[in-house]
Order: sequence, then C-alpha cells, then structure tokens
Amino acid sequence: MRKKTFAVPAFALLTCLLSGCIVDSTTLVEDGIERPGAARASAPVDTAITTLELSGGSVVFVDEGDGVAFWEIGNVDLSSLLDEQKASALEVFLALAPEGTPVPARLVEHHAEVVARTGTVPAAPRKLAPRVVMPGVHSLTNDPLHSAGPDCWGWGGSGTYSAETGLSGFSLSSFQTGFRNTYSQITGNVAQVSNGATLVSSPAAGGSSPAVSTSMGHERAMAFCASQALPNTGSCDDNGIQAWIEVQYTNDAGTLVSAGSVTLSAFGEGARFRSNYTNSSGVARRYTATVTFSATDDETLQGVDPTWCQDQVAVVWRSKHTGGSISNP
Repeated sequence: MRKKTFAVPAFALLTCLLSGCIVDSTTLVEDGIERPGAARASAPVDTAITTLELSGGSVVFVDEGDGVAFWEIGNVDLSSLLDEQKASALEVFLALAPEGTPVPARLVEHHAEVVARTGTVPAAPRKLAPRVVMPGVHSLTNDPLHSAGPDCWGWGGSGTYSAETGLSGFSLSSFQTGFRNTYSQITGNVAQVSNGATLVSSPAAGGSSPAVSTSMGHERAMAFCASQALPNTGSCDDNGIQAWIEVQYTNDAGTLVSAGSVTLSAFGEGARFRSNYTNSSGVARRYTATVTFSATDDETLQGVDPTWCQDQVAVVWRSKHTGGSISNP
C-alpha cells in the first residue's frame, strides 16, 4: 500500500466535522491493481483520490491538482448528483459511501475551495439522495439486453457479440448519440458546445495511437468503449483486447497534465470521464485521450500475433465553452 497525505485547512475540517463526516488525512492506494488512476511502470503518478465500489460499477475520484474529476465505470451515472443537485465532490462521496466511511481529506479541502471560489454549494456539505444506476442497465457487463455479451451501455447499435471481435457492426454514430443523450446537461448554443467522435485503431506495430483532443471548454465529458476488432490477415481466433487510456488536460500554462487512466480488457467494456472544473484563471481547458494497445495474457498464451486483428476503441466527447473566444480563450 502507498499513502497519499494531504494538508487540510482548519476551516475545511471544521465544516466537515460540524456535519458529522469522518476525515481521513491519508488515502490508501492499492498497488498492482488495474483500475482507473492506477500507475503502470511507464505511467504518470497516480491521480486517484479514492474509489467507491457500487452495485453496478465504481466511481473513481481524480485529483486534478486544482479540482476533482470523476471516472464512471460500468453502469454508474452521476448525473443526478452533479447536474441536477450540483453536488461537490465531497457531497458525491457522502451520498455514495457507506455510513461511517472515512472521508479523504482532499475532498474536504476541495469542498472548501468550491465554497470560497463559487459559492455554489453550502459550507456545510449536504447529504444528498443518489441515483447512480444508468436507466435500463442492470449489470457490470454493460448488457441491458442480456444478449451474448456486453455492448457499452447499449449505445453501440445492434449486432452479434464475440469475445474475440466485440460487437459486429459497431456504430460510432449510435455510440455518440447515446453518449450525447446521457450527457445532455452540457448544453448551449452552437458557438458554445462542441462534440467529437473517433474510432482509434491499434497500430500495426502495437503501442499508442495518436491522441484524441477535445476543443477548449469549461465543462466536458468523455466516453470510451472497447468496441470491436477487424481481421487484418487470417483469423481473429483467440484475439483479445487490452487498451490503456490516459486522459490529460491543459493547465494554466498550457502544459498537458495527467488526469488519470483506465484499462479496458474486454470487448464491450466502457468507461466515462467528466470534469466541470475551470482553471483558476478562468481559462478554458483542452483534454486529450491517448489509447495504448498491448497484447493480452491470453493472446500470449495462445501464441496469437496481435497484428492479425486490428482492435478498436471508440472515443466520444462533448465540451462546453462558457465565455471568450474558443480559438483563443
């Protein structure tokens, strides 16, 4: 185990203690577990604050240095808390965590920062009612139709599923439509809201594909799906997928900084990332997602050449710019 220790302002501690929450000044991060934010040998420093395991999936709280973002894994949707009830990260944690769970100090600290900066949440954190399961989705396999396999929340369209090649006939436009409908709270006029959709394919020699970038914005969400594989030569027998996705954002200096990562290790698996934080100077942020493909252990054991099949990951995003020029914020 590694411990990440945060200094907590006295005001933030008092605010939390008055509301009865338990502050944990250290957050335990387990080594060697493939989950969002977990560091690999070649990866940046772990940015995960804490992870809450829920009945349909999990929520990972990510430290962006001057803000907190979220990974929504499996069949979990935080829209009711973040968009309808305008919860802070601390209030999201208090709504989802079992009673008496120690609260990471970084979330208490961040809540105080939001109170001071925006006044959009009360100083004493609220105990809000969560509704986190995505409508019509009932299992961690993202399989609302209980068909032969997972299909990323049912957004990928119809088709047959194979553990070796994913969802045949995967539709990127259908996946983007499902994503946009789920994140419809990111709205505005044409000049404010931008959308993007890309199918990232594994390079012939393995490794990373070119990064996918969002437009500059103040609110954004991204979704990823290990969609399907297409034969290059021969058969896709015993093919698998392992896609490591790192999300980065531009800070006030315009430098890319890691916002965490996730590994998709089966076709049909998906994850979503969202951050509504504006840089301290008010300048918009650009986010990027880099997909790195590698052969799975199963492929290695079966002697499969990863270049026989071209694995694909769907990346969609939605970004809202609330002020200033989009090209030169």
